Amino acid sequence: MKPRGVDFFCYTVSDISKSADFYENTLGLTLYAWIDAGWVEFVVGDTPTVLALRSGSESQDANGEVGGGAIAIAVDDVEQAVAELRAQGVEVVLEPGEQATCFAAGIADPDGNLILLHSRKDGTAG
Repeated sequence: MKPRGVDFFCYTVSDISKSADFYENTLGLTLYAWIDAGWVEFVVGDTPTVLALRSGSESQDANGEVGGGAIAIAVDDVEQAVAELRAQGVEVVLEPGEQATCFAAGIADPDGNLILLHSRKDGTAG
């Protein structure tokens, strides 16, 4: 696996509309995509790095435990990266799948923290 950069980071919020308004209108982040009722993304500055907000009452790690956020590491091929890591004994907690703007999968670090392997459909990273 060859990491290309960090594509996005994510926070769980209790009121996505209120939080989206804060990030857009108070902090001045640019709305990138409102994927569905529970997920909105903002561009951070002049970089392709994205802040994602996820609707929920509590943040959970890869094992469903409360706490923590998530980081998405850009890779060229999500399925290939998962295969390489699985062969090394890394726990895969989210099988590779396709979303509207990307391909993604999830692995757990030794403490159970969620790490997303991510590939944007537009080819950008970081």
